[in-house]
Amino acid sequence: MTINRRRAPSSKISSEKKKDGHKNEVIFASLIKGEVIKGTQKGDVKDSFNNSYSVKGGKKWQIFLYTRKRIKESIYLNILQPCIDSFPNDYEKYLKDRVTCISFKEKYILENGREAGKLLSNEKVIKKLGENVYFSSKILLNKNNIIISKKLLDKEVLKNFYNEALFNNNEVKFLTIKDNRIKDRNVFKIFTKDDVLNILTEKTFPQISKAGRVPEDLNIEGQKILLCYKKDNGIFKNIVEIEVRNESEDKYRLLRFNMYSKDALDLLEKLPKKLINNSIITYGDANDKFSL
Repeated sequence: MTINRRRAPSSKISSEKKKDGHKNEVIFASLIKGEVIKGTQKGDVKDSFNNSYSVKGGKKWQIFLYTRKRIKESIYLNILQPCIDSFPNDYEKYLKDRVTCISFKEKYILENGREAGKLLSNEKVIKKLGENVYFSSKILLNKNNIIISKKLLDKEVLKNFYNEALFNNNEVKFLTIKDNRIKDRNVFKIFTKDDVLNILTEKTFPQISKAGRVPEDLNIEGQKILLCYKKDNGIFKNIVEIEVRNESEDKYRLLRFNMYSKDALDLLEKLPKKLINNSIITYGDANDKFSL
């Protein structure tokens, strides 16, 4: 049986996003008379003063996709290691129990109807199936994500966490965002690392995700760690989603940190701005610290 619950973009889409990202780096480098930095480090572009910039574009940014080893060796991101350790080393065992669980629910829905499937509790499913690492992994991930979210309530912990995630600590000086809401030209918005860290630390807070609503699956809350903020209209919105990938063997137990461009700009654009030219706008401390 083939289970397809794809949430990650296809390899084709991922490849196109990488190409778009590189294109943005080249355009921005030319605008500031700098150069693109080769490699997979956080810094994408370097200016003539040797300042490094992380360049982001598109609606959603994949800030990182790290292995357990990379997370374990991190200074501050290592608090996320229990997320990965919630899942067994043996992918085949995990997949087998996942297929068993979803197959049972799909058969139940086929025989009893979709509404009955929505009412079928996880406890009844596991009582019927017995020991199942797919279920136990979800339960353990929920518990670990709650613990980690509580740690991130500490603003100093949260700031260090953002610093390593976004800037690899002291590797990058500026965050540059290509505003994809502007369609008729390339507009890059520049912020200092310190402004980004201060605003994100002050304005965001951790939560765990709600349970899913797909009746064919085991829907358990807390499968993601969210970093959220309060919008001007009073609605709370997640700006960051952190989750363990497990949809395929080659991506199994990789930790992904995604961030939404529009929400980042909603917070950062409240800083005072300075129009450098039609393609570059600086904000906050970058108004004085950036120069061509």
